[in-house]
Amino acid sequence: MFFRDVIGQKTLVKRLIRQTSDNRISHAQLFLGTADTGALPLAVAYARFIHCTGRQTDDACGKCLSCIKYDKLGHPDIHHFFPSAPNDEFKKDVSSKLFTDKWRSLILENPYFTYYQWLRKLGVENKQAIISAEDCNDIIRQLGRKSFESPYRIVLVYMIEKLFHSAAPKLLKVLEEPPPNTVFLLVSENKDRILNTILSRTQIIKMPFPQEQEVLDALIHKYGLPADKAKQISFLSGGSITEALRLSRQDEEHMADFESFREWMRHCFRNDAAKILKWVEITSKGGREKQKSFLLYGLKVFRMCMLSNYKLHSLVRLEGEEHKFIQGFAPFVNHKNTLQIVGAFNEAITHLERNANPRILFTDLSFDVVRLLHVKT
Repeated sequence: MFFRDVIGQKTLVKRLIRQTSDNRISHAQLFLGTADTGALPLAVAYARFIHCTGRQTDDACGKCLSCIKYDKLGHPDIHHFFPSAPNDEFKKDVSSKLFTDKWRSLILENPYFTYYQWLRKLGVENKQAIISAEDCNDIIRQLGRKSFESPYRIVLVYMIEKLFHSAAPKLLKVLEEPPPNTVFLLVSENKDRILNTILSRTQIIKMPFPQEQEVLDALIHKYGLPADKAKQISFLSGGSITEALRLSRQDEEHMADFESFREWMRHCFRNDAAKILKWVEITSKGGREKQKSFLLYGLKVFRMCMLSNYKLHSLVRLEGEEHKFIQGFAPFVNHKNTLQIVGAFNEAITHLERNANPRILFTDLSFDVVRLLHVKT
């Protein structure tokens, strides 16, 4: 990743370049934003720029030995850490170093990946991934050694909010008083789930969403889509680069979410308890992150329904079967039940994150939806 590969974020890029050129690199920086904002790609591009020995005025040179190693994410002075969990290959005592190859291949394939896509790469969709105590011990060990090539050692931590709570104290000391020329680049999607003791030791960089035109330009120039198709996808995605990339690939998983959601709402509308319970039984067998992603998709559907009800059809960025479903479903999502439905879904997501029993959770949510869909306008 270079700065030029990051979609949008021109203001932040200029700021990071200026800080590096002025030798004012903060020792602990938190890039706060979802996959759509490019928090991880920007952090990786920033690390390349710091290590580059032939820096240009606006980006890394791409020619020096450091940049050549970054082309394969193989620079010895950047250490990557990320959530992991036991899988079919590694049964216990896992840590980031066991999955380095998978991590590098996913970034090189598509740096704008979601957390769920990372779990799927690991093969642990139905498990809770964490940044473990062993990861923290490894960070401390790495910082106790001399750098190999660069004056700077960089520790890049993806999804710092997944840091196991009992492991956090191991990091606090080095975050507050790191060894000389050590830079922590932390990436997070949710500030509220980061320990305050971690937050207080970092400089927070809030990542804005890219503009729709910036997504359009990226689809044409970076991903090679024809202009007419790129324009359509950019509009449908609403400026979401992850959604745009999904649409360009016609993601089968997204269509599976749509079909399952449509089936679920039809069962709920008919108050067909037998079919609801059968649906719950199937859905509860999926992984927690997949279930969370499914509920977030549901929230998107309800939002589109409200936009349709308010005649804001230009903002209903769906097509085909999804658009047809919204047109038929929207009349049953009204001003008297929308807030309650959205609240029920958000509460379900919170309970999922706290390891609630998915069978009980989806059963309760289903019958809440049954009741709310029949609220009279």
